[in-house]
Amino acid sequence: MKTRFILINTSHAGNVGAAARAMKTMGFDDLVLVAPRWANVLRREETIQRASGATDVLKQCRIVESLDEALDGMTHLCATAMTRATLARPPWTPRETLSDATEPRAVGQGKTRARGRKCL
Repeated sequence: MKTRFILINTSHAGNVGAAARAMKTMGFDDLVLVAPRWANVLRREETIQRASGATDVLKQCRIVESLDEALDGMTHLCATAMTRATLARPPWTPRETLSDATEPRAVGQGKTRARGRKCL
């Protein structure tokens, strides 16, 4: 399963570079930016400096206008946010998310957990 990292409306160029560096350290290279604040964010000095050896990740990074474009071709989604949101269902812990993502099931079949949460 290919892993894609999507950053939405990034406002600090250094965060893009830092994300690219962290991704490369972990062996990932599919980065997509959705409507970043700076159109030239991939060429900004702060981005390149913070990438520190991960400029190959930046070079293949795509910039798109919508989350739908960024998710094109994806079959599973795991999202995080820097702000706490009020959700109808409680969020999953990382351990719950990963254990569910690795359980085999038929394509297109969702799974409902004991607490009534649904995953795709």
